[in-house]
Amino acid sequence: MTIPRLPWRALALAGLFLASVAIAQPPPPPAPTPASGAPEGAEELTRGPIHEAFAQPTVFNPQAGPIAAKAPPEAIDELPPDEKPEGENVAWIPGYWQWDDEAKNFIWVSGFWRSIPPGQTWVPGYWTQVSDGYQWVSGFWAPERATEVEYLPPPPESLEAGPSTEPAAEGQIWIPGVWMWQETRYVWRPGFWTAGNPDWVWVPAHYVWTPSGFVFVDGFWDFPLFNRGLLFAPVVFTHFRPGLVFRPAVVIDPRMLVVSLFVRPRFHHYFFGDFYADTYSRAGIYPWWAFHASRYGFDPLFAQTNFVFSRRDPQWANQVREAFLFRRDNEAARPPRTFRQYSEWARRGQGEAAQRIALAAPLTEVARNRDFPTQLVRVDERQSQVIRNSINQIHQFRDQRVKIERDAARDLRPGTDAKAPARRTAPARVRLPEAPKLGPTPTTKGPGVTTPPRKGETTRTPGAPPEAPRVPTPGPKEPPTPAPKGKPRTLPDPEDVLRREPGTTPRPAPKGNIGEVLPPGSRTPPTRKEGPGEPPAKKERPRAEPPERPGTPPAGTPKREPPETTPPKREPPAATPPKREPPETTPPKREPPAATPPKREEPPPAKKEPPKKKDG
Repeated sequence: MTIPRLPWRALALAGLFLASVAIAQPPPPPAPTPASGAPEGAEELTRGPIHEAFAQPTVFNPQAGPIAAKAPPEAIDELPPDEKPEGENVAWIPGYWQWDDEAKNFIWVSGFWRSIPPGQTWVPGYWTQVSDGYQWVSGFWAPERATEVEYLPPPPESLEAGPSTEPAAEGQIWIPGVWMWQETRYVWRPGFWTAGNPDWVWVPAHYVWTPSGFVFVDGFWDFPLFNRGLLFAPVVFTHFRPGLVFRPAVVIDPRMLVVSLFVRPRFHHYFFGDFYADTYSRAGIYPWWAFHASRYGFDPLFAQTNFVFSRRDPQWANQVREAFLFRRDNEAARPPRTFRQYSEWARRGQGEAAQRIALAAPLTEVARNRDFPTQLVRVDERQSQVIRNSINQIHQFRDQRVKIERDAARDLRPGTDAKAPARRTAPARVRLPEAPKLGPTPTTKGPGVTTPPRKGETTRTPGAPPEAPRVPTPGPKEPPTPAPKGKPRTLPDPEDVLRREPGTTPRPAPKGNIGEVLPPGSRTPPTRKEGPGEPPAKKERPRAEPPERPGTPPAGTPKREPPETTPPKREPPAATPPKREPPETTPPKREPPAATPPKREEPPPAKKEPPKKKDG
């Protein structure tokens, strides 16, 4: 299994873009090569939904999918590019239509090259007609050797309330609890601490809604954000004609997603790009750091990325947060919304638009860039045939899933009103057709693989994921243990975390540099000796000092906003240039004491009054 490289210079580039916002003088961007993949009437976007197979947030209480007011267009004849990421575990996952409720139209979520999680296969999503429109049914990753799927009754509301204890060792990550079906009822399996891993992301167990019931997706190992594959820009069509052929040609840079990644729990999707305005958080689109460890769910990508980055910079999560708040308060610093707009800005290369972030690049430019996280190779004719066969198998698998779930859903409506179908009260097992084989044959006992290793074989090979975390035994339906001091443990609401404090002024540019860290997925991960940088990261973990808020907005928001005296303290102009060239000696920079984040997140109550008096 090949893990794409992420050279130091490539990682430093991500830091340069954040630093460029602070100094307002970024290096002149290269003039992008015009994209050649978009047909007439199509425009590549630098904002929108991210393909479900690339990443999905873990939602505690999954709901039915979004409903579109009209039928989706016919599927596009999408052709994979002639270049793919190096490695034998890379497959092409086809695109699909997704409803844009802001524009009241459909967006094509482009297919992409995916590094397949070990032992997993992709079960594609689909649109199904309902009484008031067309409803999206999400896709999900399933064990490659699964022979049947089980549709379950709706699980109870999640009891997840965050960790009740401190981690037993440094470098541990909290994994949320989940309801487990046992015989005739649900039992609660509590959350637990497990060792973080710089090369792998543990996707927690969760549920996916379908018209036939809820599907339980067990936990599995996946690749980090930078090593998941080659993601392409979504496309909007001003007019659509049958038989349209489309080949994606604009690549989304995963390094830039760090400060432009969002979660929409209701849609069960990640989004990227310009969703900074307050109107989007009110619509349920939250920055990934605000969604993470909130009452809505858990973000495995943020948990793992924060684990790696904060080992060398305990302030990393705060810098990402400040970068979002700066763009929320300064519209000129937000990235362009289309690739054409970015191309025009890049040609100018000067002025106010220079503060923007380059979220996308043409495939031709990426192929020549040795610093890009993913290195590309040409696809030969033999590989092209294998890829075409795989795409056909994925489409057939989707169609078979549609039929299976429609048949199973009819069993839930024995003459009842279609708007209020009967709830499933018992599991229903359905035999699955043969799943498409997307990755290489597993050689170890990994997640979702039931074949044990042969005698004499080790349980792991180099490059294989570690053993699955040891999970606690599910217990009875009891509420979580109260936190110390008798206060019930609660998780924050992302809207409370993002709510503006009355009387505050627009934020100045952040001074941090998120690039001076080891890249997630690096072949040379930090060793245990680098642990001193982790204690502050553990204090970041309760990003939820808001837990202590009972949910009232005014009481919690100030705790998430650093005092106005913070920006001046972080404006040493002389310190900016060195951060543009992160040397290999950056580990010693892990000097901030563990008490630094709390000081910034707990302003004295007295400082809340002046803004209110000014408003009055």
